[in-house]
Amino acid sequence: MKLLPTILVLLVAAEHFYIAWLEMTQIPSEKAAEMFKLPYEFMEQQQVQTLFSNQGLYNGFLGIGLVWSRFAAPDNAVYGATILFLGFVLIAAAWGAFSSGNKGILVKQGLPAMLAAAAVLAV
Repeated sequence: MKLLPTILVLLVAAEHFYIAWLEMTQIPSEKAAEMFKLPYEFMEQQQVQTLFSNQGLYNGFLGIGLVWSRFAAPDNAVYGATILFLGFVLIAAAWGAFSSGNKGILVKQGLPAMLAAAAVLAV
């Protein structure tokens, strides 16, 4: 396991832990409204809070999967598991950008995962 790929993967995991925390515990908040480009009043709805909370859980799963892939996966699965979870992040970034019309998601979520994947593939 090389240091640079591990650092980049952990940065992607940290991003997803932050998103999970935001979605699961900070809806509604001004910070979340700003980050997700949604009106605060919209986020006050209980159904919206429930949807965000569930989405946050999945972001947490991505973070956990990335950490697991680097530190707990069997030696013969580290490479494949890391690429698998980074692939999930890339798919989520592409779908998020497409479905929301917010192309910034590709940079904020997709680019770190792409750099991490490139680093993993390079070693």
